[in-house]
Amino acid sequence: MTDAAGTQRRLKTWSRFGALGRRPTEYEIVTHNMNHTAGALPLEMGPQVHGNRWLIEHRDSIALKASDWDAFRDPDQLTYRKYTRDQDEQETYVDGLLAEHTVTRGADATLSDRALDFLQTCFTPCRYPGHGLQMLSAYVQQLAPSSYIGNCAAFQTADQLRRVQRVAYRTRQLANAHPARGFGVRERAVWERHADWQPIREAIERLLVAYDWDEAFVGLNLVVKPVADELLLRQAAVVARALGDELDAAINDNLFVDAARSRRWTAALCRFLIAAAPGNREALKSLLARWQPRGEQMLISGARLLAAHAPGTDAAALAADARAGWRAFLGAAAMGDDA
Repeated sequence: MTDAAGTQRRLKTWSRFGALGRRPTEYEIVTHNMNHTAGALPLEMGPQVHGNRWLIEHRDSIALKASDWDAFRDPDQLTYRKYTRDQDEQETYVDGLLAEHTVTRGADATLSDRALDFLQTCFTPCRYPGHGLQMLSAYVQQLAPSSYIGNCAAFQTADQLRRVQRVAYRTRQLANAHPARGFGVRERAVWERHADWQPIREAIERLLVAYDWDEAFVGLNLVVKPVADELLLRQAAVVARALGDELDAAINDNLFVDAARSRRWTAALCRFLIAAAPGNREALKSLLARWQPRGEQMLISGARLLAAHAPGTDAAALAADARAGWRAFLGAAAMGDDA
């Protein structure tokens, strides 16, 4: 290209950003415009190829609109390097908890029967909803209209895998300590048949067949995941502590760090979309209204599931605390009742 004086200048690698006026950050350099399916024909194949038809119908034809999807930024500006560094620290912390527990408490031998019942009904079955949330996060990533959004969803998917792995590890520990109880073999029946798990299970399974990207995003990141995190991480930690199980409470507290990061990018994306086009707020609100009743059902049944194992714990109070956390998050996303 030529400057005002007629001098030939070579384009710099960050000219793709347009008139940015500064050197892009490391985060922007490794994230910008990496979505290879963006374009009139998403995949370099015939227009009638199933993948092209799917992306055009379920991503490019959604109600949410933005003139420049790549203008969104993750408030944490995560890159793969930063994510793996941060998660390595988190995993080191949890490994330390487990090592201390094994040395100072003789693994799980000191847990009460009530605590073990709680873990077998409310904690170790969490690998099932955790895996469902992992698959849903991966779908949101695969259909994301921008690599800035897709990367956030990819890290969220990895968070869910981390959670499944940690629950599976604890399940094995508990099975070793209490072989007669059937840890590791009874969880599927609990997940599929326990009445208070069914609203959570149904919400996840219904969402697995919500194919439009905007509905998948709203249903997952504004309803099902934040409600599940409030119940199965935050409130479950409260009950675990009441039962003398500090280890699993502390693990849940640590896993909620991932949930909080997911909420930050979700709220930022909602605010971005509301500013991007006049109709986006109503489109988001309409989708939220479709999934909110399932979130309420999850709150009621999930709180009842937890409270049944803690004497003196009121299910209504647990549900109210979880609802307050969910509503605070929706408010931060400009999706609260007063928005």
